[in-house]
Amino acid sequence: MDHAENPVLGKEASMKPHTLWTIIGTSTAIISGVATREALKHTTRRHAFEPPVNPDDPDVRWREALLWGAASGVAVGVGRILGWKMASSGLRRARRTRRGQRLLSRIED
Repeated sequence: MDHAENPVLGKEASMKPHTLWTIIGTSTAIISGVATREALKHTTRRHAFEPPVNPDDPDVRWREALLWGAASGVAVGVGRILGWKMASSGLRRARRTRRGQRLLSRIED
């Protein structure tokens, strides 16, 4: 790899493909996890109960705390996995096109 000045990112702004994937995959997973949690909060408020802010609060019933913990854990976990898979699929798709290859080579070199 030539580490000359990158016209898009500037001097010495090269990036290995693994680093690029780590950045894209992690950011997508975080964003999808947060979005899933917010959607779950909205749905729970609308159909069941107010999600507990602090499950340790004496006013929160055991049932609500356990249901919220289980539901949010599963939903956020699934959302993060979906985010990783979507990012992986998008990166593979970008590598199959000339336009995507040019963009990735600018970032990676």
